[in-house]
Amino acid sequence: MVQTEAAMEAYNAYWANSFIPAGDIMWMVLILILAVVALWQARTFVSQF
Repeated sequence: MVQTEAAMEAYNAYWANSFIPAGDIMWMVLILILAVVALWQARTFVSQF
């Protein structure tokens, strides 16, 4: 799937004007943090049995 130049500019402008600093990177960091928390919760849940 090829994105047009306008789509890439809109994407970059969206993250540049984001309320989160370095928003283009922070969403990936947030997903990783959520994954670690989910694994920790699953491990604690399983260890109760």
